[in-house]
Formats: sequence, C-alpha cells, structure tokens
Amino acid sequence: MTPYLLAAALSISSTAFGAEYREITLANGRKLPAEIKNITSTEMVLATPQGTVIVSPADLKNMAPLTTEAYLGQKPWRVLVLPFSGDENTEKDRLLAHLFALRVLESIPALTAQTVDDLEQSAAEVSRSALQLCGTDISCATRHGTAVGADVVVMGQVKAGLAERILMVRSVFVATPAARKQVKVPYSDTLVRHRSEINSALYESLFLSPPDGAKIPKIPVVATAPTPRNETVVNMAASAWTPVPGYTALKQGNKIGFVSAMGAVGAGTAASVYLAGHATYSAPQLVAMTALSSYGLTVFVNHLFLD
Repeated sequence: MTPYLLAAALSISSTAFGAEYREITLANGRKLPAEIKNITSTEMVLATPQGTVIVSPADLKNMAPLTTEAYLGQKPWRVLVLPFSGDENTEKDRLLAHLFALRVLESIPALTAQTVDDLEQSAAEVSRSALQLCGTDISCATRHGTAVGADVVVMGQVKAGLAERILMVRSVFVATPAARKQVKVPYSDTLVRHRSEINSALYESLFLSPPDGAKIPKIPVVATAPTPRNETVVNMAASAWTPVPGYTALKQGNKIGFVSAMGAVGAGTAASVYLAGHATYSAPQLVAMTALSSYGLTVFVNHLFLD
C-alpha cells in the first residue's frame, strides 16, 4: 500500500464518527465492499455481511467510496462445497468433514452453501459432472465453478500418514482465482475431537475471522454401512472354483469380462477336444479328459478376475 493510501485510511479511522463504507481492492485483485471498523499501521479491521476481515496494509491496493445502499444491497455469497477427497482408509473422516463444513458454512450470515447435487438442473451437465471429480484442483474448481454461478468454491481432502492424518481445506473466489487459501488441520486421534480447528480453518480459508463466543456446530452423524472386505475376498476366492466360466467377473458386474471368459474357455475346450481326439483314448477317457480340461480352464480364467 502506498503512503498516500495509508494516510487516507488512518484519517478515516481517526476522524469518522459514523459508519464508513469503502470498496477495498486487495493485492490479489479481489474487491471487498466493507465497513471500516479500525485501522492501525499494522492492520485494517473490516466488517462485511459475512463477518470480520482483517487485512494487512501491504495487501491494500485501492479504496473507493461506497454508499450505504450499495453496502447493504450486497447479495449473499454463493459457496459451492465440492465432495471432499481421500482414499478408502479415510472415507468416514472425508464424509464427516464434508458434512461438518456444510454446517459451519450454513452458520455464516449472508452466505448460501450448497453441494454439487444442489445445483439447479439448468446448470451445464458437463460442469456438474466435472465438479464431482475436481477434488482440490483449483483450476478445475474455478473454471466449472464460474460456469455454474458460484462465488466461492470450497474443497477438502483427508490424507492418512504414518503418524497422523491431515484434513486440508481449500477455498477460491472464482472471479479472482488469486484470492485463494489453504488451511491444514493435523490430527492423530479422531476427527470429531477437532471441531474448533475445522471451524477456524473454514473461516480462515474464506479470509474471515471466527466471531468471538460463537457456538460451534455439532458434528453430524455419518451413517456408513460396514464393509466386510475380508469376507468378500474369501467369498470371491471360493467363487473362482465354480464351474461357470467368468463367474467371478459376473459377480463383480464385469459383463465384458464374463463374455470374454466364456469365449476363452469355449475355444480352449474345443482345442483340447481336437487334440485329445488324435490320442489313443477310450470314449470314457476322452470324456473325462475333455471335462477336466474345461474345468481347469474355467478355474484359471475365474482367478484372473479376482482383485
């Protein structure tokens, strides 16, 4: 910030008796209509409809007059919360963090929080599908968030390490992608014990200060059905011995694999019959050899489709 801007800002702070509204332009390009509450040489405290914003004088690019009507007439932020990403080991924490993020955002005034599933049907289908898969990709979130009319896109990811897990919260103002912030919440116990840190992380990612004494939303209940992974693996392994070519593929919904297995076993059995026909086998021996060859190929192919 130039010395002139600092002097002007300080004069507002020291002489104004009523509310002083200004459109603040920050160094990252974001325009912030706000009421100036306090200014010192080290920080500027601003009031916005969403809450308190503290700005460093170094981040101040410009200030322009703003009428009371323009300040009070601001539309609520439209905040789009993307599905939080993670792996199968962090699924419950990922779902919990996503639901809790929605509750925190819903508690912030002048802000409308929604998920991709909440988007209007008129929103571009390509963008709706892409937003489900953006993860924490800023360019993806910015491009498709703009297409569906969002002001801010909030993303999250849960990573599991050897000693601890990390919840990463990231937000971007789509009109000015340089206005983005990422906050990490490390934890080594259960995520539900870190409501306060997650609450603060979400506020910080939006460049807001959590209000003093505000009630932190409760952690939502995440109802997930237990996944008997070991039992499933055992059952699938046993299914590989079923005398039906491609049975394991069919059980996993792999129709192409099932058809391919049927064809492979059929061709292999035909070849074995042809070769056995040239050998000196009796009729019962020929039937037995053919059956064994067909079953052996079936078991072999079924094992190929196990995880």
